Amino acid sequence: MAEEQKTEQQRQTQIIDPTPFRRKHLTEVLYAFLDDKISLAELKGISRDQLFQLSEAGYVRFKHGRLEEAEKIFQALILLDHRNAYFHAMMGAVHQKLNRPIESIMEYSQSVKINPKDIASFVNRGELYLRHKNYRKAAEDFRSAILLDMSGANLWANRARSLVIAIKRSMDADTSRKSLRGR
Repeated sequence: MAEEQKTEQQRQTQIIDPTPFRRKHLTEVLYAFLDDKISLAELKGISRDQLFQLSEAGYVRFKHGRLEEAEKIFQALILLDHRNAYFHAMMGAVHQKLNRPIESIMEYSQSVKINPKDIASFVNRGELYLRHKNYRKAAEDFRSAILLDMSGANLWANRARSLVIAIKRSMDADTSRKSLRGR
């Protein structure tokens, strides 16, 4: 009985008082997390593969219209790795489908901030701006997407090219409505 207590105390002591090497490692990891050099997933030891599998599950739910479930999954993924542009882009898409334009624009903006070459986020954000008649910002986003794909191979950039035409038509329709009101 006394030996069991002694063994239990040693096990507890090891957890409470780690070796100097372990203490140094924990301190470095904690400072890296606080300096935003590693994510919560890295701090907790969650692998990229596990995050990818979870994102695949969220994407499948999104594609099948189970938006609330997809939203929960991508919220959790953003908490675990807030520096992943794909997670923010998918969260923006979920918000867009749920008719939350402000949240969607914020998520797409975060995605573009993390990955300035994310053509899909530029196009989706530009489309939201276009729907809300913010033509200047829509044109800027479409321009950015088009400049990232000068060859015309990317489908998202091609969508941006066609939406530029939609901006022109929408602006023409707005000016004709204004001129009719003025009469």
